[in-house]
Amino acid sequence: MSMKRALMVLGLVAGMVSGEVKVEMAGLQVTAKGYVSEGENEFNSLRAFNRQLGTKVGLLVTSSDKTIVKLDEEKSKVIVFSDDQETDLIKVKGRFGKKSGVFRMTSKAKDGKAIITHVESSGVPKKGTKNLTLKGGLVVSLASKSKEVRSELTVLKKGEKLVVGEDAFEVNSLGKPDWGDDPIQVELKSSVSYKDFKGLHFYDLKGNKIESERSGSGSMGIFGKRTYTVSFNLKKKVDKIVLAVDEWSDLEVVKVPFDFTIGAGL
Repeated sequence: MSMKRALMVLGLVAGMVSGEVKVEMAGLQVTAKGYVSEGENEFNSLRAFNRQLGTKVGLLVTSSDKTIVKLDEEKSKVIVFSDDQETDLIKVKGRFGKKSGVFRMTSKAKDGKAIITHVESSGVPKKGTKNLTLKGGLVVSLASKSKEVRSELTVLKKGEKLVVGEDAFEVNSLGKPDWGDDPIQVELKSSVSYKDFKGLHFYDLKGNKIESERSGSGSMGIFGKRTYTVSFNLKKKVDKIVLAVDEWSDLEVVKVPFDFTIGAGL
């Protein structure tokens, strides 16, 4: 069962499906207006932490027994982000219409059991504020089991598609890496992210696993659609290849509520 199909079957479950998922405060950063040199604009002002004007809260999400596959930053919501003087930090828009009260800069621990995400606002609390309130819900994908699914043996050339289950990965570019001694680098393009899987790897025409190392990734969105790329350096040059993905077979999507009163002491 592919990840897309698993998500449709399981849907969204309120609360924790299995094991313990915890959300904790991990950090608070408030950057006030800085110094603007004569002739410069606000964007080039001198500010603390080298950050733009605003408030940022870090949240630590941990799972006791399952891997956190990903945080859905778009479906996760902030309901309240305010100070104790009724300043609504969600309503403040930043430079170029940047939205406040959204999740950004999510990163994952190497063991997959924890993530850090940040809620940002372009506004700052009023002077005299003692506490902030942050309330909402995170939409998190969890899993513990995976199975390997392979593509057919395919000629390795630009434009070829490696179809794995319901997902297709197009060879977007192919050639020698810009640095290092590896003989070949392949960039794959898809409508799914490599992060949706436990892992991606390759086999040659004899079924031998090709040693590889991920060398880069990116994404681009337009009109509500997002395209993902991921690059791998292969330790062996081949003309034909099999792409294998480790699909999560017990994927669960959970909504984890949070409600924090935030002071200076975390």
